[in-house]
Amino acid sequence: MDTMTIKHEQAFGPAIIDIWPELAPYREKILQRWNVFNLYEITRGINRFKGLSKMLTELHETGVTVDGYADIKHWVDTTPVFSNPELTRAIFKNPDQKGLKYMLAWSNKVNERIDNLPSVGPFPNVHDALAYANQFADIAIVSSANLSAVDDEWSTHRLTQYVTGMFAQEAGTKEYCIDALKSLYPEDQVMMIGDAKGDLDAATHNNVYFYPILVGNEATSWQSFKETYADHFRLNNFDTTMQKQLINQFYTNFE
Repeated sequence: MDTMTIKHEQAFGPAIIDIWPELAPYREKILQRWNVFNLYEITRGINRFKGLSKMLTELHETGVTVDGYADIKHWVDTTPVFSNPELTRAIFKNPDQKGLKYMLAWSNKVNERIDNLPSVGPFPNVHDALAYANQFADIAIVSSANLSAVDDEWSTHRLTQYVTGMFAQEAGTKEYCIDALKSLYPEDQVMMIGDAKGDLDAATHNNVYFYPILVGNEATSWQSFKETYADHFRLNNFDTTMQKQLINQFYTNFE
């Protein structure tokens, strides 16, 4: 889905100013930096809570510290699970850590802003690629977004017809979800398709193949998948040499 840019530009970044209005004088700097490391650097796709901690830490290092920063950084550095429910449990156990309340308010504000965004739909060639792959493969969504947003987006654009399973933020990390899914198939017959290093890391952790969607070249990536790499995968011709070439392209594209 072509959703990340609009979500970061109009929801994630601006919600920081909503929760910490004292940062308004730094708004332009914050929004620019937020968009860069969330969209165009190798950190693209970073978990929202890790992203917030990173942004606030960068500000802190320049002498701009918001109320509750230390609580936020400690939770992000120590929690095993990143989700609103887990954060809510942490607030219940540590009611004096007001930074956690700020972070939950920010996350809820992000979701509220996202709910009011227009749906921009999938990248070109996604429909055709999924329809083709659906003829010989099970397709599962593994996303760090919340389930309602994923379900709504994929249903709106008639993509759920190709999907066997849907695993979002509430189901666990991408690593966890892929681990559960891969138990149903031979290991060399599982492929993760993604556009962020977190996707690559989740695939590598589970020793499954990874096909990169190159940022800024998404339409071409999906076309190449349908016309070339899907058949290599289907015929068991997708090998480590091909994998290394694609991963090199993935890193080079960010550079």
